[in-house]
Amino acid sequence: MPHVRMIAEQVRLVSVKTDRFKTGRISVSMALPMDEKMAANSLLIYLLKRSCREYPDFTLLNGKLDELYGASLSATVSKPGEAQVLTLSLNCLDDRFALTEESIAGECAQLLASMIFSPNCKNGSFGADNLAAEKRLLIQRIEEELNDKRAYAFDRCISYMCENEAFGKPKYGTVEEIEKVKMADVYAAWKNALSTAIFQITVVGSADADEIAEIFAKQFEKIERSPVKPVTVFRQRGGHFNRYEEKFPVNQGKLVIGFRAGMQNSRDNLAAITVMNDIFGMGTYSKLFTNVREKLSLAYYCWSKLIARKGLVLVEGGIDTDKEKKVSAEILSQLSDLRSGKTDPEVLECSKRSLKERLTFTTPEGICSWYASQVLEDEILTPESRMEEIGKVTMEQVCEAAKKLSIDTIFMLSAEEEGEADEG
Repeated sequence: MPHVRMIAEQVRLVSVKTDRFKTGRISVSMALPMDEKMAANSLLIYLLKRSCREYPDFTLLNGKLDELYGASLSATVSKPGEAQVLTLSLNCLDDRFALTEESIAGECAQLLASMIFSPNCKNGSFGADNLAAEKRLLIQRIEEELNDKRAYAFDRCISYMCENEAFGKPKYGTVEEIEKVKMADVYAAWKNALSTAIFQITVVGSADADEIAEIFAKQFEKIERSPVKPVTVFRQRGGHFNRYEEKFPVNQGKLVIGFRAGMQNSRDNLAAITVMNDIFGMGTYSKLFTNVREKLSLAYYCWSKLIARKGLVLVEGGIDTDKEKKVSAEILSQLSDLRSGKTDPEVLECSKRSLKERLTFTTPEGICSWYASQVLEDEILTPESRMEEIGKVTMEQVCEAAKKLSIDTIFMLSAEEEGEADEG
């Protein structure tokens, strides 16, 4: 069981004590509303990862990481619901394996705190060259994602589906917004994050969580906090659904169908909806895989994804462009069968076993990610409690969950009839 404590206003520390691994992990997550500052926020987290006041350049910082038995840093930007979450993480050797009695995790926590609270920032500047470099890298990251046509189609469906909702915005901000960010914007984003973000520090390993809590608590004592908690709007039903199409020089069309899952919040009927989605299109035993892909050979791939923190289910398939109507009709036919209970009871048990296996984490990164993703949840749930909930789901509940799905948006990335084709 994790130990949860509040160390400052809307600053939570979640520690999972375990000696299962040779390494440990510490993550600091900052949740912010999805607004006009998203591009500056994205650049900020990558600038914080570069250095800090105590170790102001790449060489000095990497020398410190080497001293910490080869600790490694990472920074991520995510979009769980209508919030932008900036996370700075450090993987390190577990304290049990230190050559002396030093606390590796404690030193790593101190380093993370220094990078967040005492960055390499002079007179409101993180360095013009550093900002230019991070802009270039972030734009490159976005362009690489755009070149993945499968991911592109998935994101485009969401952008159309949630056009008038914050969730429709890209998690990094747009390329145009990134290009316009000035140094003053990044500095303001840093000050704003310290004062208004919802924080969660997640610790996995045999580290002394009290020591880590004290390190961060001392830093937050210096900050005047006015936290703003992002709120996600849930639409329980789709209205009159819309279809959108874009043409690209691809050999394989990409079909994405977006459904509203009928959820009122991120945990509303979650176990039943999770099992329903797994049977619908996640597992190799699912209706979409066994029928649309295997039996009928209508798609090169076909699966569904649940985005619980926004109450969406998206079905995506790689198809021949001229088969769109036939594939869409078959997907809806499989959903109809699921709603009416036309599912082998053994599939339900297969789904439960598979979902439980996915909740059995075998790395500190997996455990840390599970808890860090709950930064905006009022109550921390363990993988074990989720397994228990899934184990109780009945086929009747699966059918009812399927009935709540309502189609909202269809997006089709079609293959151009002429021109150079590029495998998507």
